[in-house]
Amino acid sequence: MDKLIAVVTGGTRGIGLAIAESLVKRDASLAITYKGEDKDAVNARRHLESFKKDNQCILTLKGDAGDSGVVAEHYNTVRSKLGPVNILVNNAGIMPARSFDEISVQDWDETLRVNLSGAFYWCRQVVPDMKATNFGRIVNISSLAARGGGVVGPHYAASKAGMLGLTRYAAKELGFNGITVNAIAPAFIEDAGIFAQWTQEKRALLKEKIFVPRLGNALDVVRAFEYLLDSPFVTGVTLDVNGGAFMI
Repeated sequence: MDKLIAVVTGGTRGIGLAIAESLVKRDASLAITYKGEDKDAVNARRHLESFKKDNQCILTLKGDAGDSGVVAEHYNTVRSKLGPVNILVNNAGIMPARSFDEISVQDWDETLRVNLSGAFYWCRQVVPDMKATNFGRIVNISSLAARGGGVVGPHYAASKAGMLGLTRYAAKELGFNGITVNAIAPAFIEDAGIFAQWTQEKRALLKEKIFVPRLGNALDVVRAFEYLLDSPFVTGVTLDVNGGAFMI
């Protein structure tokens, strides 16, 4: 594929921003979506533009990834300004920590809406254009929580497990069109998600759950992403990036 056009949802911080940086360094034009602070988007765009060449374009699009209307609007913007998308990274997600005793129906619905439905909404937008060119890469950012429960709560675990089912089904249906669909399941990434706000003392407790000398970082996830990006014969898989925590 001569021209890479990418979308990274939740791309202004952490894992999403690190993946976006990797794509810019590969000469991709891209859009990063976000729902949170505008200052994060400004900083992310400034950071990414420090790597881009004159023929590349970077968009920042604000909106709710769990709203199908917003996703359709965002895709139309990307398509008109950059061209048909051939790389999609479904990274946007929320992770409000709740136990079974604490979780509300609203917590449950909101988490699945953003984390799982949002990934589907974006997939259904990009797939027709990927089919037209017989090339596409879709990478869904899941979590160790999908298979091991994790530390956030049942709502988060269910949403991330759903992404694995979406990944496998989409890989099976779309593979003959040159579209690979894979997932990455990170855990204990110290510079992303809720762990970025944890104290050093609290992070130290996480090291008891892994089998390597350090916690993970966003670049560890980027390495897995780049492997999937470069691998046309790998589809329907989930790469665990968690320091061996899945063995517990």
